[in-house]
Amino acid sequence: MKPDKAHRFFLDQLSLWEKALDAYSFEDLLKKPEDGGWSMGQLYIHLIGSTLHFQLKHFQHCMDESENSSAKKTFKGFLIFNLLGGFPPVRIKVPASEEYTPAQPESKEQLKRGLAKVRERMAAALETLKQRKGLGKSEHPALGYLSAEEWFALIPMHFKHHLRQKKRLDETLSKILLENG
Repeated sequence: MKPDKAHRFFLDQLSLWEKALDAYSFEDLLKKPEDGGWSMGQLYIHLIGSTLHFQLKHFQHCMDESENSSAKKTFKGFLIFNLLGGFPPVRIKVPASEEYTPAQPESKEQLKRGLAKVRERMAAALETLKQRKGLGKSEHPALGYLSAEEWFALIPMHFKHHLRQKKRLDETLSKILLENG
């Protein structure tokens, strides 16, 4: 996916998440489903944190370094980038861990600031891509070696992938609200 198209896709996805955030109370953002999954607030923390501290970090590495330029994606990475154009509609569940499980948000404002920072950093990354081409590749744990453009395109795909989880959490929140009348 070309950078301009990926950025427009990102802005569409981000807008959905920003508008949805306005509709939640802070208390709603902290409620967890009975199955022990993440709260809506943790989901927002995950999206913000993985974008700023994982995906964009790898993006920048690919822009700054030329290592691994001939390395390849895994078969799963090939499917996602070359055939499907995004993640398949399957639930990916990882065991809870201190390293992977996001913290609960401190406030709704923290999430709004985080989304604004993601918007700002993605705009800066787009400008970087317009000025020069990254030569390196960096390894994703499941998808293999990705270029800067692929790391950039992965971000809106990741936001879209989590819309299914958001829908399940919205259904849980609706159920809780009905039960508590």
